This record gives sequence, structure tokens and C-alpha cells, in this order.
Amino acid sequence: MRVSKWFSGAGLVVLALAMLFSTLFTDWVFKSARVDLTEGGLYTLSTGSKNIVRDLQQPLDLYFFFSTTTTKDALAWRNYAKQVRELLEEFELASQGRIKLTVIDPEPFSEDEDRAAAFGLQAAPIGNAGDTVYFGLVAQYGELEEGASAEESERPTLQIPFFKPDRQEFLEYDIAKMIYQVSQEHKPRVGLIAGLEVEGGFNMMMRQPTQPWFSVDQIRQLFDVSTIGNDQEDISTEDYDLLVVIHPKDLPDTTLFAIDQFVLRGGHAIFFVDPYAELAQAPGSKASDDLNKLFNAWGVDVSTREFVGDAQLALQVGSPSGQPVRHLGILQLTDQNLARDNQIVSQLETLHMASAGYIKPLEQRTTEVGVLMKSSAYAMPIVASKLDMMQDPSGLAIGFKPTGEEYVLAATVRGPVQSAFPDGVPVSEGEDAPENESETDSEGAAQPNAAAATDQPAEFLQQSQQPINVMIVADTDILTDRLWVQIRQFFGQSVAAPFADNGDFFFNAVDTLSGSPDLVSIRGQGRYFRPFTVVKEMQREAEERFRSVEQDLQNQLQAVEQKLMELQNQQGDDANSITLTPEVEAQLLEFQREKLSIRKKLRNVQHQLNQDIEQLDFTLKLINIALVPLLLTLLLIGVAWLRRRRG
Repeated sequence: MRVSKWFSGAGLVVLALAMLFSTLFTDWVFKSARVDLTEGGLYTLSTGSKNIVRDLQQPLDLYFFFSTTTTKDALAWRNYAKQVRELLEEFELASQGRIKLTVIDPEPFSEDEDRAAAFGLQAAPIGNAGDTVYFGLVAQYGELEEGASAEESERPTLQIPFFKPDRQEFLEYDIAKMIYQVSQEHKPRVGLIAGLEVEGGFNMMMRQPTQPWFSVDQIRQLFDVSTIGNDQEDISTEDYDLLVVIHPKDLPDTTLFAIDQFVLRGGHAIFFVDPYAELAQAPGSKASDDLNKLFNAWGVDVSTREFVGDAQLALQVGSPSGQPVRHLGILQLTDQNLARDNQIVSQLETLHMASAGYIKPLEQRTTEVGVLMKSSAYAMPIVASKLDMMQDPSGLAIGFKPTGEEYVLAATVRGPVQSAFPDGVPVSEGEDAPENESETDSEGAAQPNAAAATDQPAEFLQQSQQPINVMIVADTDILTDRLWVQIRQFFGQSVAAPFADNGDFFFNAVDTLSGSPDLVSIRGQGRYFRPFTVVKEMQREAEERFRSVEQDLQNQLQAVEQKLMELQNQQGDDANSITLTPEVEAQLLEFQREKLSIRKKLRNVQHQLNQDIEQLDFTLKLINIALVPLLLTLLLIGVAWLRRRRG
């Protein structure tokens, strides 16, 4: 009797209200609870992103613009926008009140559309109807001035003009990078040590000045770049966010020690070293200084006397005979040779390198070595001295035997390390070493005693304060103009026409490593749109199963059509001049029937290609539409029957 009351009209209303309020209460209590069951962790912020938003000192406003109204029929764009919005909500939640997210639908001819345009966002056309869509993000840092609108505010502002689908795997990185950059008071500061004339010079052979390398000149326009001399004895992390070292020459140990300490204190660094820099003028300056004293302490070894020859990646160049030949030392790298999970090279398509060395991770290391660029398996090391006075590049192929190994051409190095100078500041010849050994404190900083030289720093580190972030590229020619860009004069102005992505690589590397360690640590995530791998595998198997049958039928059809044409040609051009014999007429009818039969079989085979997929589609629909509701209905009936029986 009590059970029947619960299933009366009033009882069902009470149950519905109880379910509604319990759902609202549960949603309020567990509002901050998160369980990410996606394979790539699409909605889980990395530790680096959480640290960036928690370090914000002032409020941050995020304005997310998406044209919801004009994308009603664009399901893919709406799904991508949903992912962006939910990820932004995760940033807002992790900030603990520092970030305020505002979602705006800029409908056509509305004030919100004017706001989007005022912020500098781009509207892109999608579909065949010509509708334009806003899909961007604006970040403003600091308190909003009283009486001022967000568009007119003087606060630091950055935009993502449009969320491109090809950047989907690095969505978290792009958002975290914008939040980090908008909260900084100055442009990233870059210290440059160069053993080549990257900033221009004078060519003694041509007797004319040389222009700065376009890649380096481009970085100077976007970052605060300062040149550091080769004799620098102290490089402070307070002065520089990033250190770029290009083909170092004649570096004293004191400068190596300064670089070592800069990295140990948490400074980021990029090294471009080369066993044979083709733009080095003096014969003895072709190879970079041996920095393996530093590299070995960080867990890698870089070749300084051999370059990588690659028969598969070699580019064609001119030869003395006038015929193009493949130069085993000039390589064209494609997406197959680049790390697809690293934001520095993930979007690049073509990179050119010349006489590049190779990087070998050491077995005994405490760091993680991430491969950025690699050769193909058709490569082998070649002694760099072969390039001296070389006239014909085809000579490099003599004795060339690929080892089957893929050589690392560029890599990132991350992790805790020990100093390459455990005894402290190196002493130059003619100077007296300290009489007593220095003592080491509990944090790894060695304290020189009173007998040490007065010009030595008060303390030095014997181990890194945090995991280091270093990039090593075993080539300097990758930055030279001749391998990636043509500079042309147009009405007195220099116009760059790139034919490779070398410049984008250098910019991406400087842009990424000049940020915080938290920003560098953010890795690419999985894709939101998961491919139908089961369906694709079924398609592949079906094509293999029926393709041979289809080909046989196509051959039979062609043979029959050929016979029909021959019979028709035998009758002559004037069909009325010759009367068809019964035998010929019977043959024509037979061939036509055979042609129709073969075409019918061919249609059946083509239909069978998708039969298994259609069966899978039917099975899934049957499960979702019929089986699951049926099981739930039976379950409810069973529960009701048990309650009635107990009552």
C-alpha cells in the first residue's frame, strides 16, 4: 500500500522535486571536483599552467568571443569552441579568483561584434554560405580604470585573434603563454654570445660589408637582445631570461663557468654549435669551441669533428660539370624528422641544415633528452675535413655506407645536473689558486674562504637549483640566410621571401625558452576529435578483400568493350552498306549481356566495401536506441516488482 502511494501522481511529483534539488545540491557541493577520463587529459591543466595562474599578482580578465549564433550548423567548430571554453573555465578555477572569464557571442551587426573588432580579433569565413565567425580570446591584466570600458582600457592587452584547428594539440600552451606574457612588465631579455658575424661585418675576400643575419635581426625586433662579449665572467639571471650561444670561439674557462652558473641558477639557454660552419672565414674557425665540458655535465655529447651525411634527405646543388648532384651534407628535414609533440617544431614543414653535427645522450645522466630533429636511417657520420677545398659534392658519396641509425641533430635537455666546475671558478694561467678548499653549504652553494681571489663571486653553485632547460642544435648554418630566405630590395626596402621554416624555428625556440620554466614544461596534449580507428581498420580490410575482385572485373569489362569496338569497326563506317549476319548479331548481343552482367557485379563489389561499416553503424544504433533503453526499462520494472513484493 505504501509503494502504491509513492507511484501515485503526487508521489511522482515529490520524487521529481527531490531528484532536482539533490542534483542542484550535488552540483554545488562538488563544483570544484574534476575527473578527466579523456585519453589525452584534454581538460586537466598541467602543473606549469597552475603555477602561472597562481603567480598572478593582479586580476586578469579573459574575454572569449565565439559566434554561437552563426555556427548552428557547424558542429565541428562548436565542439572545438566547447573544448576551448571548458579549458578556460579550468584556468579560471585554478586561479582561485584571480581570473574572470566572460563568454561573448558577437552576433552580426551587434555591439558585441563591434567589441570584437575593437579588440583586434579576426572574423573568418566558414562554409559555403559565406558566414563569418569570431573565435578568439582577449586577455587584460590589472584593475579596470573607473569609468573606462574594457576596449578603451590602458591595461596590458594580448589577443589570440583566432583559434586555429592545427594548434589544437597546443591549446593549453597557447592560453598559458598569453596569460604569462600579458602579466610581464617588459619584453623577454636575451643575451647573445656569437663567434660568427651574425650582426653584420666586413667580408675581407669580397671587400664589402655584410648584412646582419635576417634570423638574428628578426629576433632583435621582437625581444630585448644584448650582445655579450666572449670574456664575460658573470651572466646573471636577473639581467637575462635567455642566453643564446652561436658558434662560440675562443671562450675562456671563466666565461664557460659563467654560462654554467647561469644555467644552474635556472637560466635557459640555446646553443648552436657546428663541426663546420660554412660562413666562418678563417679555416681554423670552422668548428665551434668544444663545449662538451658543459654538455657532458648535462648528459649529452656533441660531435665537433664529424657531420651527418644523409642520402635520403640530401638536397641537389650545382657541380663543376654543370649537372645537379645531391650534397650529402645539405639536408632538407620534413615533418618525418621533427618532433610532432613539441610546440617549437610541431607546426614546421621544412627545415634546411648544412654540415650538421649530431648529439649523443650519455648513459650515465640525470637529465631527460628530448629529440627535436633527427636524420633518416640512411645516414652516417662524415669527417668534417672532407669539406675543406671540396670542389665536387659528389665526392662525399665515395665510401658512403648508411649505418641504419637515426642521428639526433637538435635536442632539449631537462633535469637536475651537477656543475661542470666542481672546484669553482677556473684559475687562468699565471694566477695563484686559493690556498684552502672551499666549503659547501647544505644547499649546494660552495663558499670560498678568505684566501680566494677578491674578483671571484661570493658563492657558486655545485648543483642546479631546479631542473635546467637547455636546447642544443648541432648546426649554425640553419640560421644563415642562404638556407631559408631570399632578401630582395623593393623600392629601397628589404623584403624577405622565405622558402623554408628556419626563421620560424629560431623564433619559436627563443619565444618558448625565454618564458618561465612553468611555460616551458607544458607539453602538447591529445586531440579533441578522436579518429574512428575501428572504422578505418575495417575500411582497410574491406578494400584489401575486394580490391582484387574489383580489378579482375574491371579487366573483364575492358576486354568485352574492346571486342565490341572491334566488331563495330568490322562493319565499316556506313552501317547501312553491310547487313549483319546472324552470327555477328548474336555475338554483339552476347557481349552486351556480358557487359551488363560485369557492371552489375562491379556495383555489388563496390557496395560490399562499405557493408561491414554499415553493419557496425546499424549495430551501434540498435544498442543505443533499443537495447540500452530496454535494459533500463527491465531494470526499473524489476525494482518496482521487488518493492511491491516486499510491501
